Amino acid sequence: MIQFGGHHLAINITMVGDQGTLAPSLPAAQPAIYELEGKTVRPLGRENDKAFALVNALDEAQRQQTILGAQMRDLVLGPGRDGQTIQPEGIKGSALTEKQRDMLLDLASEWTGIQNEVAAKAKMDEMKRNIAETWFAWSGSTEKGRAAYFRIQGPTVHIEYAPQRMGGDPTKHIHTIYRDPTNDYGAKWWKR
Repeated sequence: MIQFGGHHLAINITMVGDQGTLAPSLPAAQPAIYELEGKTVRPLGRENDKAFALVNALDEAQRQQTILGAQMRDLVLGPGRDGQTIQPEGIKGSALTEKQRDMLLDLASEWTGIQNEVAAKAKMDEMKRNIAETWFAWSGSTEKGRAAYFRIQGPTVHIEYAPQRMGGDPTKHIHTIYRDPTNDYGAKWWKR
């Protein structure tokens, strides 16, 4: 296991033979948008864009299931919450259209795809098998460019994206978490 840590990047890499996981990891950004050499840089920008595309691809009934009643202000299962779980909320993958399920998988791939190609493919194959039992939840505005929290939660994945509302523009300070409730720190491989 290798661990890289910092306030806005905490990556845990566990390798066992040819298997690997980055769960849990916390990719984050502050500022989440800035100019560099005349170009706009948006760390976590694709994640944000894909999430807004998905929530806006839902019909009204689906949105009512997806949008949480509470305003989420931070990660629920962030750092220090190892081994904890929460009740799934939002809309279940089985209630999404095939195109919406593909959008959900594509969104999740922004976290799972950080791994090497073999591990990333294995994780996506696992997520595809579990897509009917994977949930998508949203809190905040559905207008692109505004602050919004979202969560992807399935049998083997937990992803959260949480704008930080501590002074200033929350769209410019983002925390995310990627977990595998069955395999954080490679736990299932070490039990053999």
